[in-house]
Amino acid sequence: MSFLIDPPLLFLSGLALYFGGKGLDWNCRSKIVVGVAITLTFIVFSTLLYADIIRCVFPFFSSLTGSEFMFHTNITGISKSDVPLEIVIILFLLYPFWLYAGYASAWKIDRRKLRPSKTIYSRQDVKSRRAVPSSSKYAVIRGPEPRESVKKAVEQLGGIRHFVKDGDKVLIKVNICGGVPDRKGTFTSTEVVDALVDLVRAEGGVPTIADSDMIWTRFWPAATDSGWKEWAEKKGVRLVNLADTEIAKFDFGKDSVVGVDYVSKEAIDADVIISVPVMKTHLLTAVTLGMKNMYGTLPEINKAKYHRKDIEQVIYWINRAFAPNLTVIDGTIGGEGIGPLSCEDVDFETVVASNDVVTADAIACQLMGYKPLEEVTHIKIADERHLGDGSKVYDFGDLPYKHIAGKDGNWIRPDPGVKNFYDWATKLVLKFPGWETFFNISADFFLYDLARLPVLGYLTPALLRFMNDVVYDSLEGQGNTKADRRRRRINLSLVLMVALISLAGFYYSGYLWRSLLFEFSYLIAIGVSLLVGLRMKTRPLLTMIGVTAAVSFFVEKSLISTNVLTYDGSNSFPFMVTGWTLLMISILGISDLSRKWLVDLDIFTKLHKWRAVPAVFASLVFAAFYFWEGYYKLAGPNMALIYLGMVALGLLSSRRCSMEWNCSLVIVSLVLGGCIELFGSLAGFWNYHYGETLAIFITLAWILNAWAVHGVVLLTGVNLSGSMVKGSKEVS
Repeated sequence: MSFLIDPPLLFLSGLALYFGGKGLDWNCRSKIVVGVAITLTFIVFSTLLYADIIRCVFPFFSSLTGSEFMFHTNITGISKSDVPLEIVIILFLLYPFWLYAGYASAWKIDRRKLRPSKTIYSRQDVKSRRAVPSSSKYAVIRGPEPRESVKKAVEQLGGIRHFVKDGDKVLIKVNICGGVPDRKGTFTSTEVVDALVDLVRAEGGVPTIADSDMIWTRFWPAATDSGWKEWAEKKGVRLVNLADTEIAKFDFGKDSVVGVDYVSKEAIDADVIISVPVMKTHLLTAVTLGMKNMYGTLPEINKAKYHRKDIEQVIYWINRAFAPNLTVIDGTIGGEGIGPLSCEDVDFETVVASNDVVTADAIACQLMGYKPLEEVTHIKIADERHLGDGSKVYDFGDLPYKHIAGKDGNWIRPDPGVKNFYDWATKLVLKFPGWETFFNISADFFLYDLARLPVLGYLTPALLRFMNDVVYDSLEGQGNTKADRRRRRINLSLVLMVALISLAGFYYSGYLWRSLLFEFSYLIAIGVSLLVGLRMKTRPLLTMIGVTAAVSFFVEKSLISTNVLTYDGSNSFPFMVTGWTLLMISILGISDLSRKWLVDLDIFTKLHKWRAVPAVFASLVFAAFYFWEGYYKLAGPNMALIYLGMVALGLLSSRRCSMEWNCSLVIVSLVLGGCIELFGSLAGFWNYHYGETLAIFITLAWILNAWAVHGVVLLTGVNLSGSMVKGSKEVS
């Protein structure tokens, strides 16, 4: 790790993250978590080197101090004192960028290459092409039942028979990729389309439901997460990603801003096109309705290029080429605020239908509170160029009842200042060559994935969920039978006894008031141990306490006898043994919580056969640093045999646990053990033989310590990975 080596390593990590995540079917949230973990690992380790807290023990560089290695002083002549701290901070802040650059490069390399047919099609070849309606009709239906509202709206336009004939191929363009699966108001409702499919089939039409990959998400993950894939399978209807269909070159016209570009052959060959968008606001285009929904038919994933061409003009030209024969705007649950992805749901109970997409959009705009010909540019352009009629005025008195929350003509809009800045920044970024990739991946991350991360999307619910996971499950979520209360009393007494012995040992060792940082961490460990103890079954807790005390005494005595470390204090063993125990209980509880989050992320679906890999990998890294730091030579083969036995116990235990548990235990043991080692060393409670502030192998040894405890406990017939209780039942 150094300022010269880290950037290319992070870049390669980004490449591996993209291709590895793709091969393992990771969703974007999973890749974000792994990417953050990789970046933090580099930053933390390099910071410890820079601060000379750990020694540089890498082969060929062991003669350098940590800070000298970070700057490669032997080559560059630059030393730590030559570089201001502000520059160092900037260098560390660039670490996420290097990983991101590798990921973006992999994305660009792997970006789907469209292979269009040699024939160039034009508007004349579009089978659904119709003359502009001489009479633009619309219907607005409000009611609590989406299916009934759709049927009534279409019937008011003359019925589906007015649009669909027997044998027609009907392309129903919905909004799936333009939404966030966790927010219903951002994507089209399956109930609305379900009713349309029934109507189309009743007339002998053959419906196909379609959308296409967008900048911020891919079709199939979004369709799966939002329930569309499951619905289509049950309904027996064809669901397609237009980016995966046959691609054709299409000439939008010599005067168009689009020129010749790629379209799906499905859009050309459809006898009827029905646009079914969700009613919501949009940060760039004010609204995203029927016309904007047709923009989503473009199969090109790299849609950033259309922003350079003026997105409002692009929307017009797409609708001119593929004007929907019928538009049904889903306002049953819409989205207001900073759309299209960070919308807040509006339970609007309204459906708008029209034979004219421009009219449909204009009416929906008024229902939301926009003046379509003044505030929505693409509607104004379409009206002026006679693509449709955007001038119709809606009478709110025609609604059967007012919206209960007063949303009629009163939706929350994107803040104009935010909209103007985003519009300006987007156009500015896209002026730079090659920055389309940056825009696409950034939109993917900032607009879609962060909107789905509960901590950033919904701070309060995330906090409440955390309180539920950590506190409620510990105190209230485990039943209240007599046996439950008895178990909690016993467990609380056991952990309190260990904590009191530990505090007494801490005091008699002369450690009190020597380090507020260590004491604060120590108190947190006691608090966490109490919560974890309340959640455990009594037998696993009691067995773990006894085994941890024995393992800790044996390991620490061996380390002291071989001069690997020395304790400062008259008699540190009572504190050392009980401190180990409290830390192991904390590691167990936090690992259990972390395991749940990893299960939710669904990272290891294809890796469960490799469940022993975390233990093997951790053991190999430990062995490398054990040799590099010189402690094998110091401690001799006896200590190596002890660690080898701990590795064997780890392998035994890991084969009985899930991949999520094994990874959680490795990470949590490393982090908590490393923090305690560092804080205790800084406080002067113990010292390592070679005088470094933190011995890396000792930090890594906490993984082996945890595995050893788990392995010995397993030999008694108890699997600690399944020792938590919830609802009076064992959690496996």
